[in-house]
Amino acid sequence: MFNRLLKSTAVALAMTTALTAASEARELRVSSFEPAQGFYSAKILQPWIDELNANLSDKTSLKLYPGSILGAPPAQAELVKAGVADIALVVPNYTPGLFPLTGVVELPGLVDTSTTGADILNTLAEDGALDAEYEDYKVIALFTTPAYRFFMTDKAAETPADLDGLKLRSPSKFGSELFDMVGASGVGIPAPQVYENLERGVVSGAVWVMDAYRTFRLNEVAPNISTTGFMSSPMSILMNKRTYDGLSDADKAVIDEMSGRATAEWIASIVDETDAEIEAAFRAEGEVTFIDPDEAGMDTWAEAFATAPQLWVSDQPDPAAAQAALDRAHEVAGQ
Repeated sequence: MFNRLLKSTAVALAMTTALTAASEARELRVSSFEPAQGFYSAKILQPWIDELNANLSDKTSLKLYPGSILGAPPAQAELVKAGVADIALVVPNYTPGLFPLTGVVELPGLVDTSTTGADILNTLAEDGALDAEYEDYKVIALFTTPAYRFFMTDKAAETPADLDGLKLRSPSKFGSELFDMVGASGVGIPAPQVYENLERGVVSGAVWVMDAYRTFRLNEVAPNISTTGFMSSPMSILMNKRTYDGLSDADKAVIDEMSGRATAEWIASIVDETDAEIEAAFRAEGEVTFIDPDEAGMDTWAEAFATAPQLWVSDQPDPAAAQAALDRAHEVAGQ
Protein backbone atom coordinates (compact mmCIF):
# COMPACT_ATOMS: atom_id res chain seq x y z
CA MET A 1 0.00 0.00 0.00
CA PHE A 2 2.85 2.33 0.88
CA ASN A 3 4.43 1.63 -2.51
CA ARG A 4 1.14 2.40 -4.30
CA LEU A 5 0.85 5.66 -2.35
CA LEU A 6 4.45 6.58 -3.16
CA LYS A 7 3.92 5.79 -6.83
CA SER A 8 0.70 7.82 -6.90
CA THR A 9 2.45 10.75 -5.27
CA ALA A 10 5.31 10.57 -7.78
CA VAL A 11 2.88 10.58 -10.71
CA ALA A 12 1.02 13.55 -9.26
CA LEU A 13 4.27 15.40 -8.70
CA ALA A 14 5.41 14.68 -12.27
CA MET A 15 2.10 15.94 -13.65
CA THR A 16 2.32 19.09 -11.55
CA THR A 17 5.87 19.70 -12.74
CA ALA A 18 4.83 19.22 -16.36
CA LEU A 19 1.88 21.58 -15.97
CA THR A 20 4.09 24.18 -14.30
CA ALA A 21 6.66 23.94 -17.09
CA ALA A 22 3.91 24.24 -19.70
CA SER A 23 2.45 27.27 -17.95
CA GLU A 24 5.85 28.94 -17.97
CA ALA A 25 6.30 28.31 -21.70
CA ARG A 26 5.57 31.40 -23.75
CA GLU A 27 4.86 32.07 -27.39
CA LEU A 28 5.96 35.54 -28.45
CA ARG A 29 3.72 37.22 -31.02
CA VAL A 30 5.53 38.76 -34.00
CA SER A 31 3.27 41.17 -35.88
CA SER A 32 3.56 41.98 -39.58
CA PHE A 33 1.16 44.20 -41.50
CA GLU A 34 2.17 42.34 -44.65
CA PRO A 35 0.54 39.06 -45.68
CA ALA A 36 2.47 35.87 -44.98
CA GLN A 37 3.78 35.81 -48.56
CA GLY A 38 4.78 39.49 -48.48
CA PHE A 39 8.45 40.40 -48.83
CA TYR A 40 9.21 41.36 -45.23
CA SER A 41 7.06 38.58 -43.79
CA ALA A 42 8.46 35.81 -45.97
CA LYS A 43 12.05 36.87 -46.58
CA ILE A 44 12.92 38.69 -43.36
CA LEU A 45 10.67 37.97 -40.40
CA GLN A 46 9.97 34.26 -40.91
CA PRO A 47 13.64 33.26 -41.49
CA TRP A 48 14.62 35.36 -38.47
CA ILE A 49 11.93 33.67 -36.37
CA ASP A 50 13.01 30.21 -37.54
CA GLU A 51 16.63 30.90 -36.59
CA LEU A 52 15.63 32.21 -33.18
CA ASN A 53 13.33 29.26 -32.47
CA ALA A 54 16.16 26.88 -33.24
CA ASN A 55 18.28 28.48 -30.51
CA LEU A 56 15.84 29.65 -27.84
CA SER A 57 15.02 27.49 -24.84
CA ASP A 58 12.05 25.12 -24.90
CA LYS A 59 10.10 27.62 -22.81
CA THR A 60 10.24 30.38 -25.44
CA SER A 61 9.17 30.45 -29.06
CA LEU A 62 8.12 33.03 -31.63
CA LYS A 63 5.18 32.93 -34.03
CA LEU A 64 4.43 35.24 -36.93
CA TYR A 65 1.04 36.97 -37.03
CA PRO A 66 0.94 38.40 -40.57
CA GLY A 67 -1.64 40.33 -42.54
CA SER A 68 -2.37 42.97 -39.86
CA ILE A 69 -4.06 40.34 -37.69
CA LEU A 70 -2.99 42.19 -34.55
CA GLY A 71 -3.47 45.72 -35.90
CA ALA A 72 -3.22 48.10 -38.84
CA PRO A 73 0.17 49.27 -40.21
CA PRO A 74 0.19 52.65 -38.39
CA ALA A 75 -0.62 50.92 -35.09
CA GLN A 76 2.38 48.57 -34.98
CA ALA A 77 4.61 50.66 -32.70
CA GLU A 78 1.78 51.13 -30.19
CA LEU A 79 0.91 47.42 -30.35
CA VAL A 80 4.44 46.59 -29.24
CA LYS A 81 4.52 49.25 -26.54
CA ALA A 82 1.19 48.02 -25.13
CA GLY A 83 2.23 44.36 -25.30
CA VAL A 84 -0.48 43.33 -27.78
CA ALA A 85 2.43 42.25 -29.96
CA ASP A 86 5.74 41.22 -28.45
CA ILE A 87 7.65 42.12 -31.62
CA ALA A 88 6.56 43.95 -34.77
CA LEU A 89 7.71 45.27 -38.11
CA VAL A 90 7.32 49.03 -37.73
CA VAL A 91 7.47 51.82 -40.31
CA PRO A 92 8.48 54.80 -38.15
CA ASN A 93 7.16 57.48 -40.48
CA TYR A 94 3.65 55.96 -40.29
CA THR A 95 3.41 57.64 -36.88
CA PRO A 96 4.60 61.26 -37.33
CA GLY A 97 6.27 62.71 -34.26
CA LEU A 98 6.99 59.40 -32.54
CA PHE A 99 10.42 58.75 -34.10
CA PRO A 100 11.43 62.22 -35.34
CA LEU A 101 15.20 61.86 -35.86
CA THR A 102 14.79 58.43 -37.47
CA GLY A 103 13.09 60.28 -40.32
CA VAL A 104 16.36 61.88 -41.42
CA VAL A 105 16.64 59.13 -44.05
CA GLU A 106 13.62 60.60 -45.84
CA LEU A 107 15.69 63.49 -47.16
CA PRO A 108 16.09 63.32 -50.96
CA GLY A 109 19.49 62.17 -52.15
CA LEU A 110 20.73 61.02 -48.75
CA VAL A 111 20.03 57.27 -49.04
CA ASP A 112 20.61 55.25 -52.20
CA THR A 113 20.43 51.70 -50.85
CA SER A 114 19.07 49.98 -47.77
CA THR A 115 22.69 49.29 -46.82
CA THR A 116 23.44 53.02 -46.68
CA GLY A 117 20.26 53.70 -44.73
CA ALA A 118 21.02 50.95 -42.21
CA ASP A 119 24.51 52.37 -41.71
CA ILE A 120 23.10 55.84 -41.03
CA LEU A 121 20.43 54.73 -38.56
CA ASN A 122 22.68 52.30 -36.69
CA THR A 123 25.42 54.90 -36.41
CA LEU A 124 22.94 57.39 -34.97
CA ALA A 125 21.70 54.72 -32.56
CA GLU A 126 25.23 53.83 -31.49
CA ASP A 127 25.95 57.52 -30.96
CA GLY A 128 22.96 57.71 -28.61
CA ALA A 129 21.10 60.17 -30.83
CA LEU A 130 18.02 57.90 -31.00
CA ASP A 131 17.89 56.83 -27.34
CA ALA A 132 14.85 58.94 -26.48
CA GLU A 133 12.89 57.66 -29.48
CA TYR A 134 13.33 54.00 -28.60
CA GLU A 135 13.44 54.13 -24.80
CA ASP A 136 10.22 52.09 -24.59
CA TYR A 137 11.50 49.31 -26.88
CA LYS A 138 14.14 46.69 -27.32
CA VAL A 139 15.45 47.52 -30.79
CA ILE A 140 15.94 44.44 -32.93
CA ALA A 141 16.92 46.21 -36.16
CA LEU A 142 16.93 49.65 -37.78
CA PHE A 143 17.19 49.84 -41.57
CA THR A 144 15.57 51.54 -44.56
CA THR A 145 14.11 50.91 -47.96
CA PRO A 146 16.28 51.66 -50.97
CA ALA A 147 15.69 55.03 -52.60
CA TYR A 148 12.17 55.30 -53.96
CA ARG A 149 11.46 55.56 -57.68
CA PHE A 150 8.64 57.48 -59.34
CA PHE A 151 6.05 55.11 -60.83
CA MET A 152 3.94 57.12 -63.29
CA THR A 153 0.83 56.31 -65.32
CA ASP A 154 0.86 58.37 -68.53
CA LYS A 155 4.15 60.22 -68.60
CA ALA A 156 7.50 59.51 -67.00
CA ALA A 157 8.86 62.03 -64.50
CA GLU A 158 11.99 63.09 -66.38
CA THR A 159 12.33 66.41 -64.54
CA PRO A 160 10.71 67.95 -61.44
CA ALA A 161 8.63 70.15 -63.75
CA ASP A 162 6.82 67.01 -64.96
CA LEU A 163 5.24 66.67 -61.51
CA ASP A 164 3.70 70.13 -61.43
CA GLY A 165 -0.04 69.96 -60.81
CA LEU A 166 -0.15 66.19 -60.32
CA LYS A 167 -1.54 64.17 -57.44
CA LEU A 168 0.82 61.44 -56.23
CA ARG A 169 0.57 58.69 -53.68
CA SER A 170 2.72 59.92 -50.79
CA PRO A 171 4.71 57.66 -48.46
CA SER A 172 4.56 60.04 -45.49
CA LYS A 173 3.76 63.49 -44.16
CA PHE A 174 7.23 64.73 -45.07
CA GLY A 175 6.91 63.13 -48.51
CA SER A 176 3.87 65.32 -49.12
CA GLU A 177 5.85 68.38 -48.06
CA LEU A 178 8.49 67.47 -50.62
CA PHE A 179 5.84 67.17 -53.32
CA ASP A 180 4.70 70.69 -52.47
CA MET A 181 8.17 71.93 -53.48
CA VAL A 182 7.61 70.82 -57.07
CA GLY A 183 3.95 71.76 -57.34
CA ALA A 184 2.53 68.28 -56.76
CA SER A 185 0.05 67.12 -54.12
CA GLY A 186 0.55 64.13 -51.86
CA VAL A 187 -2.31 61.71 -51.26
CA GLY A 188 -2.27 59.07 -48.55
CA ILE A 189 -3.39 55.71 -49.93
CA PRO A 190 -3.06 52.29 -48.20
CA ALA A 191 -0.80 49.92 -50.13
CA PRO A 192 -3.51 47.50 -51.33
CA GLN A 193 -5.49 50.41 -52.83
CA VAL A 194 -2.68 52.02 -54.84
CA TYR A 195 -3.36 49.94 -57.97
CA GLU A 196 -7.04 50.93 -58.05
CA ASN A 197 -6.29 54.62 -57.51
CA LEU A 198 -3.69 54.65 -60.28
CA GLU A 199 -6.04 52.81 -62.61
CA ARG A 200 -8.91 55.22 -61.92
CA GLY A 201 -6.68 58.28 -62.28
CA VAL A 202 -7.18 59.43 -58.71
CA VAL A 203 -3.40 59.81 -58.61
CA SER A 204 -0.98 60.06 -61.53
CA GLY A 205 1.85 58.21 -59.85
CA ALA A 206 3.40 56.84 -56.69
CA VAL A 207 6.85 56.81 -55.15
CA TRP A 208 7.77 53.36 -53.92
CA VAL A 209 10.19 50.45 -54.13
CA MET A 210 10.49 47.76 -56.79
CA ASP A 211 9.19 45.00 -54.53
CA ALA A 212 5.91 46.88 -54.09
CA TYR A 213 5.85 47.54 -57.83
CA ARG A 214 5.92 43.79 -58.48
CA THR A 215 3.74 42.71 -55.55
CA PHE A 216 0.90 45.06 -56.46
CA ARG A 217 1.34 44.64 -60.24
CA LEU A 218 1.78 48.38 -60.71
CA ASN A 219 3.44 47.75 -64.07
CA GLU A 220 -0.07 47.22 -65.41
CA VAL A 221 -1.18 50.75 -64.52
CA ALA A 222 2.06 52.73 -64.10
CA PRO A 223 4.49 51.56 -66.80
CA ASN A 224 6.87 54.53 -66.49
CA ILE A 225 9.65 54.45 -63.88
CA SER A 226 12.02 57.30 -63.09
CA THR A 227 15.08 56.23 -61.09
CA THR A 228 15.69 59.59 -59.46
CA GLY A 229 16.11 58.27 -55.92
CA PHE A 230 13.47 60.56 -54.43
CA MET A 231 13.68 59.52 -50.76
CA SER A 232 13.75 56.39 -48.62
CA SER A 233 11.59 55.17 -45.77
CA PRO A 234 12.92 54.15 -42.35
CA MET A 235 12.05 50.63 -41.20
CA SER A 236 12.45 48.86 -37.88
CA ILE A 237 11.78 45.69 -35.95
CA LEU A 238 10.92 46.52 -32.33
CA MET A 239 10.34 44.39 -29.24
CA ASN A 240 8.35 45.06 -26.09
CA LYS A 241 10.85 45.90 -23.37
CA ARG A 242 8.92 44.09 -20.63
CA THR A 243 8.77 40.95 -22.74
CA TYR A 244 12.52 41.08 -23.27
CA ASP A 245 13.24 41.75 -19.58
CA GLY A 246 11.06 38.77 -18.63
CA LEU A 247 13.16 36.29 -20.60
CA SER A 248 15.86 34.10 -19.12
CA ASP A 249 19.44 35.30 -19.46
CA ALA A 250 20.07 32.54 -22.01
CA ASP A 251 17.12 33.59 -24.16
CA LYS A 252 18.08 37.26 -23.86
CA ALA A 253 21.52 36.33 -25.17
CA VAL A 254 19.96 34.64 -28.20
CA ILE A 255 17.82 37.72 -28.91
CA ASP A 256 20.85 39.99 -28.47
CA GLU A 257 22.89 37.88 -30.87
CA MET A 258 20.25 38.37 -33.56
CA SER A 259 19.69 42.09 -32.96
CA GLY A 260 21.55 45.29 -33.72
CA ARG A 261 23.78 46.38 -36.57
CA ALA A 262 24.66 42.89 -37.84
CA THR A 263 20.99 41.94 -38.16
CA ALA A 264 20.18 45.26 -39.83
CA GLU A 265 22.99 44.70 -42.33
CA TRP A 266 21.69 41.20 -43.08
CA ILE A 267 18.21 42.60 -43.71
CA ALA A 268 19.57 45.45 -45.84
CA SER A 269 21.55 43.04 -48.01
CA ILE A 270 18.40 41.03 -48.77
CA VAL A 271 16.39 44.19 -49.44
CA ASP A 272 19.00 45.57 -51.85
CA GLU A 273 19.55 42.26 -53.62
CA THR A 274 15.82 41.76 -54.12
CA ASP A 275 15.31 45.34 -55.28
CA ALA A 276 18.05 45.00 -57.90
CA GLU A 277 16.76 41.60 -59.09
CA ILE A 278 13.24 42.91 -59.60
CA GLU A 279 14.41 45.99 -61.48
CA ALA A 280 16.65 43.88 -63.72
CA ALA A 281 13.74 41.54 -64.50
CA PHE A 282 11.45 44.41 -65.52
CA ARG A 283 14.18 45.95 -67.65
CA ALA A 284 14.75 42.63 -69.40
CA GLU A 285 11.04 42.18 -70.14
CA GLY A 286 11.01 45.53 -71.93
CA GLU A 287 7.38 46.35 -71.13
CA VAL A 288 8.24 49.12 -68.69
CA THR A 289 9.91 52.41 -69.64
CA PHE A 290 12.82 53.36 -67.38
CA ILE A 291 14.07 56.94 -67.21
CA ASP A 292 17.60 57.12 -65.84
CA PRO A 293 18.65 60.76 -65.38
CA ASP A 294 22.24 61.60 -66.24
CA GLU A 295 24.41 63.72 -63.94
CA ALA A 296 22.89 66.96 -65.20
CA GLY A 297 19.41 65.53 -64.74
CA MET A 298 20.16 64.48 -61.18
CA ASP A 299 21.48 67.97 -60.47
CA THR A 300 18.10 69.33 -61.57
CA TRP A 301 16.31 67.10 -59.09
CA ALA A 302 18.77 68.06 -56.35
CA GLU A 303 18.13 71.74 -57.01
CA ALA A 304 14.37 71.22 -56.80
CA PHE A 305 14.72 69.82 -53.27
CA ALA A 306 17.62 72.01 -52.16
CA THR A 307 15.68 73.49 -49.25
CA ALA A 308 14.43 70.11 -48.01
CA PRO A 309 17.10 69.76 -45.28
CA GLN A 310 16.20 73.13 -43.74
CA LEU A 311 12.52 72.22 -43.90
CA TRP A 312 13.10 68.89 -42.20
CA VAL A 313 15.21 70.44 -39.44
CA SER A 314 12.64 73.16 -38.79
CA ASP A 315 9.88 70.53 -38.58
CA GLN A 316 11.59 68.72 -35.68
CA PRO A 317 10.82 69.33 -31.99
CA ASP A 318 14.55 69.83 -31.31
CA PRO A 319 16.08 71.57 -34.35
CA ALA A 320 19.59 71.52 -32.88
CA ALA A 321 19.47 67.75 -32.38
CA ALA A 322 17.99 67.36 -35.85
CA GLN A 323 20.80 69.36 -37.44
CA ALA A 324 23.38 67.27 -35.58
CA ALA A 325 21.68 64.06 -36.78
CA LEU A 326 21.57 65.37 -40.35
CA ASP A 327 25.26 66.33 -40.27
CA ARG A 328 26.15 62.89 -38.94
CA ALA A 329 23.99 61.21 -41.60
CA HIS A 330 25.78 63.11 -44.37
CA GLU A 331 29.10 62.05 -42.86
CA VAL A 332 28.11 58.38 -42.80
CA ALA A 333 26.80 58.58 -46.36
CA GLY A 334 30.05 60.16 -47.52
CA GLN A 335 28.42 63.38 -48.63
